[in-house]
Amino acid sequence: MGKIQRFDLTRLQKDFSTKVFFETGTFTGDGVAWALQTPFDKVESVEIVPELAQKCRERFSGNDKVIIHQSDSVTALQQRLPQIKGNILFWLDAHFPGADAGLQSYEGEAENIRLPLEEELRTIASLRKKNRDVFILDDLRIYEDGNYENGNVPADALPVGSRNIDFVIELFEPTHRIMRLYRDEGYILLLPKKKYFQKHFRISNLFGKPLEDDPYYVD
Repeated sequence: MGKIQRFDLTRLQKDFSTKVFFETGTFTGDGVAWALQTPFDKVESVEIVPELAQKCRERFSGNDKVIIHQSDSVTALQQRLPQIKGNILFWLDAHFPGADAGLQSYEGEAENIRLPLEEELRTIASLRKKNRDVFILDDLRIYEDGNYENGNVPADALPVGSRNIDFVIELFEPTHRIMRLYRDEGYILLLPKKKYFQKHFRISNLFGKPLEDDPYYVD
């Protein structure tokens, strides 16, 4: 289970002009609480498990910036994205719904519900062609092995079929800088190339030094 608190959302918002924070996989609402420390216009989160969604609605009932959707993530994205103007910071963490809360097993549900990331990204890519959004994708280790702080993925969480992030590269390599990060269970950070270049270019890059990766960690 990843931690959005790893990331400096305020700096990401400033550098990439994101107006809305959109999360899939609300769980207890700690991601929403972290996002509220950054001045987004709206903070929206999607939770498929009714009990968890209701608890989070109660937790944030006094904040009119927050919208909690009780839905599967793809349906919520299809319904909401056409209505949102401006760039979005996406935190996609909807895999294994209810498992961390003990409400479901890691092996339960259909594959597109257990691991909706590819369908989420394809939905976003089809609906947000003119925007330059920021993406933080949780649990890279589900899709490929690596030197993760918390080790490689347990056998009961493995997806069916091949494991790779080819779909991420297919959808976003033309427009976004793609970074693999190995803290916790791993993250994929997708940042719009043009803005990233503007913020991180140094004179030394003219003389062959590669543009450095900036993971936008808090520490």
